[in-house]
Amino acid sequence: MALTAYFDESATHGAESPVVLVAGFIASPEQWLLFERDLASLFAEHAVKKFHAKEFRTRKGDFKGWPTGKRAHFNSCFLKLADDHLSYGLSTVLRSEQYERIYRATNFPPNVRPDTQYGLCVRPALWKAIVLHKNRREDWPINIVMEDSARNAGDSIRVFAEVKDSLTVEYAPLLGDFNFSSKADLPLAISDSLAYAIFRLSAGYSAHPSEPNAAVVGPADPPYYVSKIPLSRTQIDENAPGDTA
Repeated sequence: MALTAYFDESATHGAESPVVLVAGFIASPEQWLLFERDLASLFAEHAVKKFHAKEFRTRKGDFKGWPTGKRAHFNSCFLKLADDHLSYGLSTVLRSEQYERIYRATNFPPNVRPDTQYGLCVRPALWKAIVLHKNRREDWPINIVMEDSARNAGDSIRVFAEVKDSLTVEYAPLLGDFNFSSKADLPLAISDSLAYAIFRLSAGYSAHPSEPNAAVVGPADPPYYVSKIPLSRTQIDENAPGDTA
């Protein structure tokens, strides 16, 4: 049984951001189908054609003019779908200051191409997925789908190829195909929500009133955040390269 990981990014566009990150969810094709079925129903109920977390938070696009109560009900139902149907969520976060001061300050050999900040977030996201499933051969391969509008999106192709080529013969079948897709692809809606929520939390723009590690995009009624499935947040950091649950 193959798995599919849908990854989105945050803060790769426009002005300098304090952090750049990659985030997404992993599930089986059957789980994604059930998720898409229920998400399509939720979208139809609220006349939403495409989800973009920033537009949801700022009441733009399909969410223009929505009152707080409607937004909160939609968000609660939306987030619950991840717990109901998906297997695992993960994110990798790299602070811009660390990237410039430590990584880019390195003297790379002439034949070595440095990763972009985005590419350096993609790399541990792939390795995290590999480590999680290295002893679960029944779930191989893991197919990767990246959102297609990221700045330096092409860097993810190179990183994926390098990671796949570095696997030993034993684990070579673990990674499957690599593809791009747009935010019109329903599974990327929930990855976009996670990426934007982790960005706002990591950049210090938002905080849950009672759960410091909970990442939120907007109000939820009844109160809800994804917590029933495993979620990990990897901070790419010189001092603490581990995970935050």
